[in-house]
Amino acid sequence: MFDSGISVKDLIKDLKSEVDVALEIPDGTYIFWLNSLEQLLYSEVIKEQNKIVITEPPEDIIPIGLIYTPVGESPVRFEDIHAIYADKIQLIKSTAASGVIFPNTYYKLGADIGYNAKVIKKTLVDEIQSVSEMTVVYFARPALKKDTAHGNVSVPYEFIDLVKAKLRGEAYKLCNEDGAAAKWLNDYNVLLESFRQWLELRRAGFGI
Repeated sequence: MFDSGISVKDLIKDLKSEVDVALEIPDGTYIFWLNSLEQLLYSEVIKEQNKIVITEPPEDIIPIGLIYTPVGESPVRFEDIHAIYADKIQLIKSTAASGVIFPNTYYKLGADIGYNAKVIKKTLVDEIQSVSEMTVVYFARPALKKDTAHGNVSVPYEFIDLVKAKLRGEAYKLCNEDGAAAKWLNDYNVLLESFRQWLELRRAGFGI
């Protein structure tokens, strides 16, 4: 996870002194906007990968609650999953209808993960065994911030202005200051594209 070194408290304090609107905007509203932005950035732009290994997984279904995330991360949703490996065999993402038919697949089953995978043990007489270990690779997202005392803004320091531009735009939009809102949201879009390029230059050169 990125850490700007800028606390949520200081960010909101700065924004309140910079945003010139008649309406008093509560801290909670700024925190809501910040959470929404961070979740979107990590899901759609940053896509930081993390993984968990589940030994002796339940047969056919992995309850989403078995994927424990480190402190500071949000719980994993099915939509966060990037890849699943059953005893080193990569499973293919499928639908529930196809997944129960085709082997080496996984699919969404309610909030949980359904899968169809068996391991063939090569002996004189091939034996089909249950999966002994599953590795789930997912896109990590920062934990939701509850209040102004909840840690730092989760972006690189170089792009703290991206966060400020987005939150300024949302503040002016809330107060029906459409001209100022459009200005800051346009700045956000420009900075977002710069952030995409910055990340792309730092992507791994090998892997999926």
